[in-house]
Amino acid sequence: MKRVYHVAFLIFLTCGLTPEVKAKNILDNCMEDSSTVVRIKAARSLGMIGDARGREVLIQILQDDDSDVQTAALNALHDVGKTALDSMISDLCSDESPSVREAAYRVVAAMDDARAKDVLIAGLRDESTRVRGVVYFGLAKFGERDILQQGLRDPDPVVRIVAARALGDLGLAGMADLVKNELKKYTPEVWGTGIIALAQLGDTSSIPLLKALLQEGVGDLSIDAAEALLILDDKSGVEVLMSALQSRDPFIRIHAVQVLKKHGVPELHDQLVTATRDEYVSVAVLAVEALAVHNPGENKKLFIELMDVSHPLMRIAAAAAYLRS
Repeated sequence: MKRVYHVAFLIFLTCGLTPEVKAKNILDNCMEDSSTVVRIKAARSLGMIGDARGREVLIQILQDDDSDVQTAALNALHDVGKTALDSMISDLCSDESPSVREAAYRVVAAMDDARAKDVLIAGLRDESTRVRGVVYFGLAKFGERDILQQGLRDPDPVVRIVAARALGDLGLAGMADLVKNELKKYTPEVWGTGIIALAQLGDTSSIPLLKALLQEGVGDLSIDAAEALLILDDKSGVEVLMSALQSRDPFIRIHAVQVLKKHGVPELHDQLVTATRDEYVSVAVLAVEALAVHNPGENKKLFIELMDVSHPLMRIAAAAAYLRS
């Protein structure tokens, strides 16, 4: 019997941990890391694979006084999803930091809890344009047409576009025309938000405009046009996304990978694999997450390899991707 145990131990040493055990160990160990950023990423990953510890840790981290830490933890909670209305989250909707308020309202806006509606309504008076945009879109699930129509009179064009899109989702006619009218006020943010809204409203008449922006748009706007076309089941912007992945600007690369995370584009699978080795870790992490969303089984071997890289955020992303595959 002792010989059997000895042989089994030698096999264990030779083969090492299974990829699943290794992935779980990475997330567990990173939950104890000295870096708050690493702990947040690990907790987010655990939460997204259904481990309740992830959400609990993120709620605890919200007690930190650093607004950047609170914002990161709230964004992670939003990604985890199915978060119950917590007094700490609703209190942060009144925080002095606009980024914290926006992130907190985004968490609330994703809730199905009826109590969330009252919190969102309070946010309609927020001085931050970004907060009001989040709030109006969050109220759409409650079918509050009268409240949403107030958003069409908001002083900011981006908020008006968000309100129009929400009303369009509720079946109110003519919202695409209202969005097109807002596009007459040319600013990159208005146009980026506007063309995505047109696509989400199913306005196929905007396709010629979107294709023109692929050629004439600059940086982020051309990527927005490519995404809008994908939403309308048109892949005319795939080459633009491919070029963006090769941009010398890391923020352009980030934007392109964010689009590919939301929309599966098989033609760019190999480019996403290459992006997992990007020198800019935010690009690489997003690329791993995009592959985990759209091609998990196909990329198991890659995820296993990436669990051995030196950067903890990449190890976390690869471990979570493997566990989701």
